[in-house]
Amino acid sequence: MQSKNRVSSKDVAKEAGVSQATVSYVLNNVEHIKIRPETRQAVWDAVKKLNYYPNHIARGMKLKRSMSVGVITDRSVTNYNFMKTLEGIKNGLSKFNYSITLLFDTQEEHFQTELMSYYNTSRLDGFIFAFADLDDSIREKLDAKEVPYVLIDSHASNNGAHVVATDHLAYIPELTALFKEKGADRMAYVGPHWKQRTDPRLQAFQEAVENNQQQNCGLWLGPFRDEEIHEMVRNLFKQPNPPQGILAGSPRFGYHALKAAAELGLAVPEDLLVASLGTSAFYDLCQPSMTAVELPLYDMGFAGAEVLVDIMNNNTVDRVRILPSEIFLRGSL
Repeated sequence: MQSKNRVSSKDVAKEAGVSQATVSYVLNNVEHIKIRPETRQAVWDAVKKLNYYPNHIARGMKLKRSMSVGVITDRSVTNYNFMKTLEGIKNGLSKFNYSITLLFDTQEEHFQTELMSYYNTSRLDGFIFAFADLDDSIREKLDAKEVPYVLIDSHASNNGAHVVATDHLAYIPELTALFKEKGADRMAYVGPHWKQRTDPRLQAFQEAVENNQQQNCGLWLGPFRDEEIHEMVRNLFKQPNPPQGILAGSPRFGYHALKAAAELGLAVPEDLLVASLGTSAFYDLCQPSMTAVELPLYDMGFAGAEVLVDIMNNNTVDRVRILPSEIFLRGSL
């Protein structure tokens, strides 16, 4: 028996001063019905005020959906970038009454079969790949079945998939020019090695260094294991003409650049300049604090959720959504 105190969509409509149909259109993100922004806001204000929770099961049965989305990553749950992005995904999907199921890509052959099984058996309505490699074989299977999916990544790809990315590549020329201005004529890039994709940050770095007439001390790429990253960076400093400036492709590589420099008696920023691409909770805790181009991780997750829901509702949506990054100048540069 339904509780008399249960808030219904009728109550939301009355509070917002609109029809129940309008409440349904807003909550289901129906695009072809034109609703004024102030009306949409009034509905969401009423939802919040009344603490309204739609019946997910009934709605899912009506739409023939599971009301659950798979979030795929190869990152650890302790990874700051992933968890901040996941927070945005979760809140973005909950706005449309979707829950999430985490799937960890183990890079094993059976993962593709498992992924398609989730969709084919109606356990998941779509997928969000959060900083996870999407190889051609998986993409072709998803496209063949017309499975809704979105990529969330630091940069846009050109494989035709829907992508939420950032403009952080545009900051690389600005960063390298700042290195040059502060006396770094020899530059090196240290960052992760991706097995299944080309990293456009490498080309952006090489072009920027060449345009600045700086000496390129190489692209030093390695795995994500801390011990190997640290050893690689130490070896970089032992070269006959070591770099005066290092651009790190991720926070972890930037951290090891600072750590290795300190171990070898190099003062930052007096002897070495360092900057990183990406966002981290520890930048202000580094000695010195880390200059970085930071990504809007929460907003990327939230936008990815919105794009996926639009795709699942057959709404018109741009293939690529670019969000603005921001450069933070700190003590390392």
